[in-house]
Amino acid sequence: MAEAAAAQGPGRPGDAFAARLADELPRLVSLASRLLADADLAEDCAQETVVGAWRRRDQLRDPAALPAWLRRSLVNRIIDRSRRRHDELDIDAVEADWQDDTYSVQPERVLERAELRDDLEDALARLPVIYRVPVVLHDALGWTAAEAAAAMGVSLPAAKQRLRRGRMMLVTALAEDDARRRASLAQPLRCWRARRHVSAYLDGELDPPTRAQVEAHLETCPTCPPLYASLVGVRASLGGLRDPDTVVEAEIAGRIRLRLDEEQAGPS
Repeated sequence: MAEAAAAQGPGRPGDAFAARLADELPRLVSLASRLLADADLAEDCAQETVVGAWRRRDQLRDPAALPAWLRRSLVNRIIDRSRRRHDELDIDAVEADWQDDTYSVQPERVLERAELRDDLEDALARLPVIYRVPVVLHDALGWTAAEAAAAMGVSLPAAKQRLRRGRMMLVTALAEDDARRRASLAQPLRCWRARRHVSAYLDGELDPPTRAQVEAHLETCPTCPPLYASLVGVRASLGGLRDPDTVVEAEIAGRIRLRLDEEQAGPS
């Protein structure tokens, strides 16, 4: 956003707005990271929100409303971008369980898992995003139900219903203890966490403790070693495409630089 501000010229209104967007970006990334299990997707959503706000800056009538405007845009973007997970809970099935007088859970097990950050995040990730968002906003971040409703663009009763359902689903997710999930939880790292480290592991960039965790995971996980072997093989194949004599012609490089400059300057 600094480049966009520079493009407006010193002292112009765009400078102040771009500076405010830059100030809000870390808070948006933090919020997105709490709402999404995928850190890369969280960062993408936050950045897209800021870029979208810059392009629609003329629509903001009250400068004081910028933080709320950005949060609402971010939450809507997250809901739009999130895709259903294969192990996502079904609200109808969960409500059917809770309506059954014989259904119950072991509170010790639920609370034990809730106190473990990885287990809690794993359970949250199994909630459909429209139910995960109000739970995180209200119970984790301390927003009021009205604030959560405004951010999601729904009525207060709808937000409260989503919060109620999300809480039920979270307890159900934490209470589940099937063999597959027990095996997953027994891993030194969750598969996705381990897989996110594999690229740095290939390049020898991990610190010793993290490297040891990844190696321990690869020794016991039934699904990650084939993926790792494939990454190693593909990287080796790509290395065969390397041509040390290949250069980018000056004219092509100039066109690329011009395009980048236009993107950084943003719309006039």
